[in-house]
Amino acid sequence: MNQIIKSAALVGEIIAPGEGVDIWVRPSPIRQERFHLRVSPGLTVVEIIQQCRAVFGIDTARLYVSMSGHAIPVENWKRVRIKSGVTLNIVAVPGKGFFRSILSVVVSIAALFLAPLLAGPLLAGLGIASGSAAAGALTGLIGAGITAGRSFSTGVFRLPTSC
Repeated sequence: MNQIIKSAALVGEIIAPGEGVDIWVRPSPIRQERFHLRVSPGLTVVEIIQQCRAVFGIDTARLYVSMSGHAIPVENWKRVRIKSGVTLNIVAVPGKGFFRSILSVVVSIAALFLAPLLAGPLLAGLGIASGSAAAGALTGLIGAGITAGRSFSTGVFRLPTSC
């Protein structure tokens, strides 16, 4: 009953020592900082993202993942295994409230420039000297009012969506 059996061909790949996958992570779409991680090949995209979350603390809710310049749809993250020599880029995508934050910065910068222009005629009408402490305080209050007005207009005075 002893027979010589031909060996079957190897199924899969042989991973040589030192081979790996380069992962570049950008946790913020605004800042240009990038983090590098090298992982062993054969991991799925989901497993790599979990490692990146553990190492860098990235928010995994909204990510854009590309492999050597080709986008990987979210529905394929569990199925795609990354081979050695491939570069995987993971970039955080702006989420809810991102544009509101930018609007807040723009309004605050505009308040810096508009407050002195609006305070000038008001100071003249009240008879306050333009270089006094009261003038500076009034200019600051006008700037704060413009900034606060932006937050009230986007939150408090919102119309109900259903009646």
